[in-house]
Amino acid sequence: MDSGVLTMLTSAAFVVDILRRAGGRVAVSGVLLLAGCGESPPPQISGGPPQEMAPLTITEGDGPGERQNSLSVNFNAQEQRRHALEPGDAAPALSISRWMQGKALELRAGDTVHVVEFWATWCGPCLMSMPHLAELQTRYGDKVKFVGVTDEEPELVEKFLQKPAQGGQQTWGQLLTYRIAVDDAGKTSSAWLQAAGQDVIPCAFIVGRQGKVEWIGHPLAIDRPLQQVVDGTWDIAKGKREEELRQAANEAISNGNFRRLLAVAEQMDLEDVEAASLRMLALFQLKRAAEGNEIAAQLLQKLQNDADGLNSVAWTLVAEVPEGLADLQLARKAAERAVELDGGRDANSLDTLARVHFRLGDVNRAQELQRQALELADESRKAGFEGVLREYESAAGGKSSEK
Repeated sequence: MDSGVLTMLTSAAFVVDILRRAGGRVAVSGVLLLAGCGESPPPQISGGPPQEMAPLTITEGDGPGERQNSLSVNFNAQEQRRHALEPGDAAPALSISRWMQGKALELRAGDTVHVVEFWATWCGPCLMSMPHLAELQTRYGDKVKFVGVTDEEPELVEKFLQKPAQGGQQTWGQLLTYRIAVDDAGKTSSAWLQAAGQDVIPCAFIVGRQGKVEWIGHPLAIDRPLQQVVDGTWDIAKGKREEELRQAANEAISNGNFRRLLAVAEQMDLEDVEAASLRMLALFQLKRAAEGNEIAAQLLQKLQNDADGLNSVAWTLVAEVPEGLADLQLARKAAERAVELDGGRDANSLDTLARVHFRLGDVNRAQELQRQALELADESRKAGFEGVLREYESAAGGKSSEK
């Protein structure tokens, strides 16, 4: 796993999409990792959020059989401010030069929760996140108002909104159900992103009814905190502690230290999807296959109606787990269910199911599914999907299964 090109900003309730970008194929442990781009083009997958972290105290000892890790995190450092803008602070104003879609918006305390998300047209992970934000805007209606902010030229953004979105059935302007705005000379980005120490996009901020920032993170990790902010049950202090553990897990993955990753995951809520996903990856990397597959089966049950989550679990099993350890039948069940839920119209789900069949030895079926995925893929992913199709055709002896 090339963790150096990934940003881990994990979700406690939402197992993420498989992320590909820029004509290539980025192998991502979908249940764990969310990619981001630097704030300026050319687009690139970031190595992660700012590595400024509260001190960690790690103690390791030898136990029977396998070396055991224990982890304690010094949360006292959280009492000291690290950034000018943190959860609990009053939200800055929005300085917008032009509202490209939707009415102008001011962030005021009241009955509405707001989500401010920073993105760019050239950022692949941003484009992967936007359909989910559109779904959330539709789900919450007037309870939550979303706004996507970019610092690009209005003319470029206008052209982008007229382009076909993923799947090609709608333009981006038709797909996005929330406000889109252009930053005024970088003022909003400075007051939000830079003040919060965030140097990757996409990045989302939840602003509660009192006008204070409640949460900062990747938009694909927003589901649980947003629901709790809307319900009035969100605990900012607990959220900060969870983020500390996420950064510790990110560091462990980046360093290839899966014993430490397992120890970190076990400090989380063991009933949580995020913690289960982290434990699954760590156990497989530690060659504890039976335990890893047991967690995978549990995730399939928890995510049986979540196409993105099932897709990510399936991809992890067939592409991220060391050879010979994963239960490929579990991967097949997860991938088939994801395609069923998506109605066979999602390129990523079809691509994953193709990989499952390839791993199971059914190269002809893999080619058929990959060809369907290629037809649905947006332009940024076509080259990568074509490369995978050539891989399958080569494995079949150069013979295409196309009829």
